[in-house]
Amino acid sequence: MKGEQRLFITEKQAPRIKIIMKYMTFNSSCSYAGLANLLSFYHIDTEDWQIAVQMQLPYLFAEKNGQFLSGPMLQGGDWFNLYLNPIGFRFVEYQFDKKEVCSFLSSHIPAMLGIRVSPESKHAVIFTGRENGTYKFLNNKRQDSIEPDTICLSEQKLLKRLDEKVTVGTLCSIDPVQVDLLYYLKQSEIVFQNLRKAICNFCGQEQSPAKLHEALNILFRAVLLDGISMLELLNEQETASMFRDIQSQLLGVIKKNKSALLKKELDMVKFYAALDRYSTLIAEHINKKEN
Repeated sequence: MKGEQRLFITEKQAPRIKIIMKYMTFNSSCSYAGLANLLSFYHIDTEDWQIAVQMQLPYLFAEKNGQFLSGPMLQGGDWFNLYLNPIGFRFVEYQFDKKEVCSFLSSHIPAMLGIRVSPESKHAVIFTGRENGTYKFLNNKRQDSIEPDTICLSEQKLLKRLDEKVTVGTLCSIDPVQVDLLYYLKQSEIVFQNLRKAICNFCGQEQSPAKLHEALNILFRAVLLDGISMLELLNEQETASMFRDIQSQLLGVIKKNKSALLKKELDMVKFYAALDRYSTLIAEHINKKEN
């Protein structure tokens, strides 16, 4: 790309760079907090929620491999660059076998990747350099979390925390370029209507316990978890509260571990009203962009 410049620092430079830790401020936002932390190395002061609002994340939905996605689940270069390109950066992703990761990291500071921070939890961290053979990472977490701000691992321990295939992300400098957010918004409007239809169909048929549990992530998460976080960023508290009520009802059904017909178990009038309100928010935002 014309004007593109790789942005890496050396291991000697890394300890001299003072970084103000950027914490997660909304649910599952570790990669967005990570992006804010990456930008800190290049004197860009921002937060995960500011990135989300500026790239209009609350209005964006996508469908991938049969799964509906929204909010912090829209991550990686294709999405991050909606924010980065206009301010003169690009997010570049590399795919590796885990045995190749340590060699790459040594010459690519800073970098974002996913590691297991505990046996139950994997999320994005920022590699900030090595010291005496130890790999150091900023832990993108909530400020009130008991997890440490910094994770230090030997090469052997790091390898144990990586998946077999690892994606590593870095930033490069580019000539600023505007992105066509209107295109993404219109695509999201289509996806949201497909999501609404899929929810209607799913709730209208009796589902097994396994299907109900599977649907939590692939169907309902986009509105009943990540969608709630996005509505809160828009200060749409009433709609968020409606979705929270449905979320509670759905989790109650799943907890019973029995087959269920959701249209008889959930307050579908409230559910559809919340979905319609979200749909209206997207349509109104598109209208503002067009006029």
